[in-house]
Amino acid sequence: MTKQPSKRGISNVRAAFVDANRALEEAKLDPELLKDPNLERFGCKPGKWEGAPWDGMPPGCPVQVLGYNGTVTYCRSAAGQLTAIERWTNGEIENLFAPYISYALWAWPGFGPAGKDAEGNPTDPVVKRLERDRARNALINEGRRRGIFDPQDNVRGRGGWRDRGDRFVWNSGSFLWLVNGKKLEAARPSEYDGHFYEMKPDVLQPWAEPVDHESSPAATILGSLKTWSFENSLDALFILGWMATGLMGGALEWRPVIFTTGGAGVGKSTLQGLIKRTLGKALLDTTDTTQAGIYQRVRNDCLPVMVDELENKAGSNRAMTIVELARLAASGGYMNRGGADHEGVMFQARNSFLMSAINPPPLETQDRSRMPILNLARLDKSRKASDIVVRDEDGRMILRQIMDGWNAFQSEILPRWKKALHDAGLDARAQATYGTLLAAAELLVGPVVMDEMGIDVTEMLRAGDIIAGLTASERSEQTDNWQECLEHVLASPIEAWRSGERITVGSVMDDYRRKGIDLDQAKHRLAAAGLGLRKEGDPGEWGSLAIPYKKLPALARIFQDTKWHGGVWGSALKQGPKDVVVRDMEPKFHTLRIAGVPMKCLLIDMKAFDGIAGGEGV
Repeated sequence: MTKQPSKRGISNVRAAFVDANRALEEAKLDPELLKDPNLERFGCKPGKWEGAPWDGMPPGCPVQVLGYNGTVTYCRSAAGQLTAIERWTNGEIENLFAPYISYALWAWPGFGPAGKDAEGNPTDPVVKRLERDRARNALINEGRRRGIFDPQDNVRGRGGWRDRGDRFVWNSGSFLWLVNGKKLEAARPSEYDGHFYEMKPDVLQPWAEPVDHESSPAATILGSLKTWSFENSLDALFILGWMATGLMGGALEWRPVIFTTGGAGVGKSTLQGLIKRTLGKALLDTTDTTQAGIYQRVRNDCLPVMVDELENKAGSNRAMTIVELARLAASGGYMNRGGADHEGVMFQARNSFLMSAINPPPLETQDRSRMPILNLARLDKSRKASDIVVRDEDGRMILRQIMDGWNAFQSEILPRWKKALHDAGLDARAQATYGTLLAAAELLVGPVVMDEMGIDVTEMLRAGDIIAGLTASERSEQTDNWQECLEHVLASPIEAWRSGERITVGSVMDDYRRKGIDLDQAKHRLAAAGLGLRKEGDPGEWGSLAIPYKKLPALARIFQDTKWHGGVWGSALKQGPKDVVVRDMEPKFHTLRIAGVPMKCLLIDMKAFDGIAGGEGV
């Protein structure tokens, strides 16, 4: 019996046929726009169209004027690229209209003297040159008619976007792509739905045929990811979800960041190779770069970014500035930087970042809350990179899956995951981070494979509890700003000595609570750090640490070279719960004499803080 071709095989043949036909169409130029400039076009002789030479635009113009800003006119060139023109030379206009320069000659012709035919009769004038000033005036006038155009707000580069109808739009560089029902539609990048989509070198075109869970390569890729020695059993699923969110880019409200760590021999380079082969040119990968290097490369694109060797180096803040950029990109925040000629530059990143290092930079809570940190252990020697197979079409098929399933993702899958994580007690940031990654992974592999990974998506209450348990350790490292500030105070040494040992603020409070020292001794030692103390029961059961608002020299030294310096510690501590950071009692409770000076203070209820911080004493 003859073996019947598989569903996947038939789909691949159809997709290859569609790709070939599209390539043929792409190579064609419009013959009407290539005609001799002396011939009629659109029923008009050279320079004789309605509104000529500058009271309108000529019919069928291959150049689209988008608007203006100051003295600059923005256009979509005949080749499809965004062009900003301030100096209107012949060369600029010719570049704007290429490869249809003959059209510009027809629209704004400069005629040579008429000749004579064989019988001596005068002939029609012949187009000899471009009337630059007339072309310039027509294009500038059209720009003013169109209004202000701001590239920062109006231009969209390559990657995934969302239109006003909440449809997923993919700009591959040479085409804009939409899925209408089950049909894939393509158009040249241009002005669409209030935005100008920029034409650039092509990165990744979606698969021409619909892709379902059965024909998707996602399960195979997940199987390869599971061969790494991740610390968390869900980390392979997070990586797969990140690849999908990387392609979703600007269409997402929140773009999770991932940080992978591990020493030599854990397979970080091989993992990055798998991601590169899957996403192809749609991935912007870089090593040993800077923040400026990334945003200058990204510009208006919202493609995924992978940064390797983001090591913590003494005396350098390079790594932290890149983490700052990733943090802004997660929410789509704006970054303002100085530019040439003292002109400010505003930049908005909407990229999903994946970073890796052996020794990552010190991540603050605001960074940790945006990124799962995936720890890799050493690989088993039997695992080889050659065992991992990624086909050229895998990234294209995953992209098509995203486009086919976008409506279900944003209206059903993602809200379901966010609710499950909310019910499991995770905060809004964790819901957005883990929920988006898991929803994207589910979109690609489907319920059956999710169940094989230990997550039954038909029982979301239990699924949420599983995720909460598996991520509890990592989330416990995320300390609120006020708590981090207070812990810094408690861990700070006091410029006083006891039995040859240096004491800390926290050890003094502990000694007082355990009756190792009396109230006067505790006050004397804390005063050396610019701090005070209210006795036990007045108001705190274990006593209350008093932290002045004012910048006493000793207290200022504690916060020197920290983000809370200059008195900022007061605002930071006020972010804590009122039962821990007490600040609304009668004024007499908040005014203490420290080193002989009356000071207004915040009071820290040490027993209430211990209930939050926990831990065992030493």
